[in-house]
Amino acid sequence: MSSTARATDEGRKKSLKRKKVDIDEQSETSISHHEREIDSDDEVPSNTIGSGVPLKWYDKHEHIGYDLNAKKVYKPIQSGKKSDEIDQFLEKMENSDYWRTVYDDLTGQNVTLTNDDINYIQRIKNAQTIGDDVYEPWPDTFSSEVMIHPILNTPESKASFIPSKWERLKVGKYVHAIKMGWVKPPPPKEDPLLSNTYDLWSDDKTDLNLPRSYIPAPKLELPGHRESYNPSNEYLYDDNELEKLRQKLEDDYDEDERMTKTLFIPQKFDCLRRVPSYDNFIYERFQRCLDLYLCPRQKRLKANITDINDLIPKLPKPQDLQPFPIVQSLIYEGHKSQIRCLTCHTNGQWLASGSDDCTVRVWEIETTRCMRILTFSSPVLSLEWNPVLSILAVACEDKVIMVNPKLGEQAKTLFTDEFLKQIQVNQSDDQNKDIHWSNEENDEYIRLEIKHFARVKQVQWQGRGDYFSCVLNTTAQQSKSKSVVIHHLSKCRSQFPFKHLKGHVQFVKFHPNKPILFICTQHAIKIYHLIRQELLKRLFVNTKWISSIDIHPHGDNLIIGGYDSRINWFDLDLSVKPYETYRYHKRAIRSIKYHQKLPLFASASDDGSCVISHCMVYQDLLKNPLIVPVKILRGHKITNDIGILDCLFHPQQPWIFTSGSDSTIRLYTN
Repeated sequence: MSSTARATDEGRKKSLKRKKVDIDEQSETSISHHEREIDSDDEVPSNTIGSGVPLKWYDKHEHIGYDLNAKKVYKPIQSGKKSDEIDQFLEKMENSDYWRTVYDDLTGQNVTLTNDDINYIQRIKNAQTIGDDVYEPWPDTFSSEVMIHPILNTPESKASFIPSKWERLKVGKYVHAIKMGWVKPPPPKEDPLLSNTYDLWSDDKTDLNLPRSYIPAPKLELPGHRESYNPSNEYLYDDNELEKLRQKLEDDYDEDERMTKTLFIPQKFDCLRRVPSYDNFIYERFQRCLDLYLCPRQKRLKANITDINDLIPKLPKPQDLQPFPIVQSLIYEGHKSQIRCLTCHTNGQWLASGSDDCTVRVWEIETTRCMRILTFSSPVLSLEWNPVLSILAVACEDKVIMVNPKLGEQAKTLFTDEFLKQIQVNQSDDQNKDIHWSNEENDEYIRLEIKHFARVKQVQWQGRGDYFSCVLNTTAQQSKSKSVVIHHLSKCRSQFPFKHLKGHVQFVKFHPNKPILFICTQHAIKIYHLIRQELLKRLFVNTKWISSIDIHPHGDNLIIGGYDSRINWFDLDLSVKPYETYRYHKRAIRSIKYHQKLPLFASASDDGSCVISHCMVYQDLLKNPLIVPVKILRGHKITNDIGILDCLFHPQQPWIFTSGSDSTIRLYTN
């Protein structure tokens, strides 16, 4: 080997030793520097090459800069930024602290964040206070203890008691500017509650900013001659007229309604100065204020309808609602006078009719054959078949007569006779002396007779067949509380369940399933619970005079006919006022009936027609009943301005019977 080569190898070895010594010195320097960083309170940067020097300048060099001693700072052996993707993936799988390891561009090393560092980062992201103790104690400058002597006891200056001269001059300047109009004060703020107020009853219609159009106030009724202090004698009441007026007030209104009614009685005085103060003045002024306050302020706008068909409700076709009566099939003839009442046996084989010719005829429905003719002493006003026994209750004059026609099953007729024979009538045990029970053993068909103190208008059986009610036509001298009587057949007992009944009772009706009684007066319907003995509800009818009533087989709906040709449908679960009002007829309605199994009801009128309507009542309470008139039946002749007096559905078939003043009974079938 030559000397030149040997010298070159020795120089290379010396340079490598020098680099190794520099690296060792640098590591010792960095260790000592790190110890000094931990021990010192001041924060010293780990990289001393300068914060403004980018590291990309040293990508092609072995070092990344120079320290404070002008020595090279060599790059770390492994750098997280320069490792390939495989090394990063292995590091991610093996190192549990990989998620908290970040790369420091300033030093070129991977730094593992501590829990405090992560807490600071979370606080910065959530915009929270950064610090060790957020709730540090508040340094109270002044003590809360009250001392005897104050800290500062400097007396107030004399100038504080003297008004400021410059303030006075400044205020005077502002006052002069306001007087001259140079400075205008701000307008007062309007109250938002008072900004929308206006005179409701004002006649001024020029203000276009009103939220509503002008509605005139309801007119007060002007006084007439009877309100004069010196009326003529024809307006004055005598004692009898005054008593009748007060009696009418008690009959037509309940106790609560009479409190709201004022009875004005005209009086006569010689001169105006002798007129005393009006007793009901404050009350009438209060009612007038209520009228003004509760006056309806909603204006109903007329609908602009171009097509007339839009006014007709969309109802299903009658052909889709069959079966219902369509044609006249049979005519039952034999009575000599008008037929007032009809009743059908539960098996649908026999039909009984009562007439003004004092007879009751029992017909076989399919053949129109008259099976029985029962003659009585007076016209028959009402009759109804017992739903359980073979008993026909007939009301004529002041008597209710129990008749066994002896038709149908022989076992049932024999059981009925045995049942009536076992009833022991003991008048001494009877609590009501106004009613007399008696057995009739001589007659072939009449088994029992109940005599009342007044004329009987209606007989109604209860669903179980043991109780039946009667409506008596009491006069003014007789007590109206005895106009409704309930009889117990098996015990031969009678009772008047109501002590106070206002108004003239027209009809009574038992609920199909519950112990509830419907009492129908001329203008209202009252619903009583017989076991609890209380008034459940009072229905207000939109008719002048009620003529007939019937209850739906489910017991939740009620239909009422009136002499003013109106039909009112009531939903007992909905309201005390009519749900729907119909006017199909031109004259008074005499009878209205439901079908017991099919969704049908019929109304018979003096105009000689019987209207059949489809009425479907759904079990869903949110769905309204479907009421559609489907057929008008005609055939009876009008006699003495009276048409059809009664109508009755067949208990099983979609057939209907009608009885009229022409002494005939007509059967309409599908």
